Amino acid sequence: MRTLNLNNTLHKLSFAYIFNFKKDKAFSVSTILSSLALILGISILITVMSVMNGFREQLVDSLSGVNGDITIYDANEDKIEQIKKKNPSISLVQNVQSRVITSNEKGIEGLLMKSLYKEDLYKIPKINQNIFEIEREIDNWVFIGIELAKSLNLKVGMPFQINIPGKSMTILGPVLNSKELIIEGIFNTGVYDFDKYFIFSNIEQINKNINSSVIDIYLNGKDFDYSDLDGVNYSTWEDQNQTLAQALSTEKNVMFVILFFIIIISSFTIISNQIFFIKEKYKDIILLKALGIRQSKICFLFFLNSFFISFFSIILGTCLGLLLSTNIDSVENFLSYLLNFELWNNEIRYLTSMPYSIRLNDIVFIVSISLFSSLIASYIPILRIFKIKPNLILR
Repeated sequence: MRTLNLNNTLHKLSFAYIFNFKKDKAFSVSTILSSLALILGISILITVMSVMNGFREQLVDSLSGVNGDITIYDANEDKIEQIKKKNPSISLVQNVQSRVITSNEKGIEGLLMKSLYKEDLYKIPKINQNIFEIEREIDNWVFIGIELAKSLNLKVGMPFQINIPGKSMTILGPVLNSKELIIEGIFNTGVYDFDKYFIFSNIEQINKNINSSVIDIYLNGKDFDYSDLDGVNYSTWEDQNQTLAQALSTEKNVMFVILFFIIIISSFTIISNQIFFIKEKYKDIILLKALGIRQSKICFLFFLNSFFISFFSIILGTCLGLLLSTNIDSVENFLSYLLNFELWNNEIRYLTSMPYSIRLNDIVFIVSISLFSSLIASYIPILRIFKIKPNLILR
């Protein structure tokens, strides 16, 4: 019973040290600063990881939603029919790609034109999800992205002049063949490059030689047996964007390492704060030892004091990180307005808005390493307590 009362007294004393701001103003300020460092470190790390995850997921989803998951370069009709029968849920889009130039009084743009059948246009997931079009029976139709429409001030129903490099060559390069198309629709994929530099036209009007076409396969989230493509020249989305995937992974890892040092620095502030606190409570420690209280209990008192502050700082930092992640667009807009600088450049980042994806395993990992570093930071300073000899000082 006496041990229980002693433990309760020590716990009350530990909490009294935490909340006694009137007597120890210097301690309260240092505690607040170390807590803020840990809160900001964790919240920034969670926010950055969430944005990096969202950026990668949305970019991969957007890119694979316009270009096919698999691109077949040479396959006979029998092979294609065989793939269709075995995988009825997938979509196959035959198209011919060519480089073209368009211009008007607003500017000049180099574009990648995909010529295909109109019914195949609606099989492309990202195009079909967000498209505005007019219902007109025309053969020389073209669909352009919203970013291209903005830059050249184009609208649905307006004429669209393209210049296609021909086979005839001059000293200045290939001869350009001009053709006027009518804008039948404008799409918005959410990927800046696609919305700015991709257009879709009628294969029967532009590229009559469909022997040079490729076939894009859209898996639509279904499993696919790649053995069905044996003997076929093909490439997957990962093969075509291997450098991009590696760059995204490297960028995330580097950002994690850099921001992890914020938590390490926060741990140093906890250590310095605890050392300062022990020095401030030097007389209290001597008194507790003189009363016969074991050193382990005194150490636990000061350890509990430091870890309690660190624990609630981690909780607050995690909540703040989740709050910032879920409102990252508002935060980005506010900071851009405040700094008068565009923080999210869609020309560089491909995506038109800042995405986020909160992963539970990332949150658990960040909280775990924060708790571990806080445990170490809370334990190291209390070793000084063992060096205090009350019998020598009291003598």
